[in-house]
Amino acid sequence: AYFNRKSKKHLLEKCDMDDIQLLCSVNGIGLYSAVGLLINIVLISRFPTVKHLVSYFGLHPVLKQSGDGSWGNHMSKKGKKQPRAILYNIIRSAMTCNPVIKQLYEKCLKRGMSKMAAIGVCMHKVLRIVYGMLKSNTKFDPNIDVANQKGIREKLKKNKDTKRRYQPYDSKAPISRR
Repeated sequence: AYFNRKSKKHLLEKCDMDDIQLLCSVNGIGLYSAVGLLINIVLISRFPTVKHLVSYFGLHPVLKQSGDGSWGNHMSKKGKKQPRAILYNIIRSAMTCNPVIKQLYEKCLKRGMSKMAAIGVCMHKVLRIVYGMLKSNTKFDPNIDVANQKGIREKLKKNKDTKRRYQPYDSKAPISRR
């Protein structure tokens, strides 16, 4: 995640890859952050879905339980530490200059999330944006994100039981004895 003077110079001279320029089209992702992300991602084709990429970075939610009965959903953190550090720095920058991330962060804070939990949600969002850009090979466009969110909302409105998004309710389904 940290570059010395020689490696910075080498990156500036040698890295003219299209993917780096593509990632730099997002406000908040600079040259070194883009290179750091691509070093960790290697090929986007390694990840069939965005959930696989999020799990690779250790940003997926998991249920944490302890013996005393306290439990809750938390960030997994099973991935490498350095990529999450790069994402954290991207978010710190994007919260000031990227309206999509800034709006999401403020929305999370209004819902009562802690600041670090809201940053975790924003890190997840940036990974989703990066995955979409690398898969479709298009520059960042906030209008595409708005259209995708509208499409999801319309699907939820069509489904009458919004708590069960992906499958209809089945009264004959087995029930856990727990």
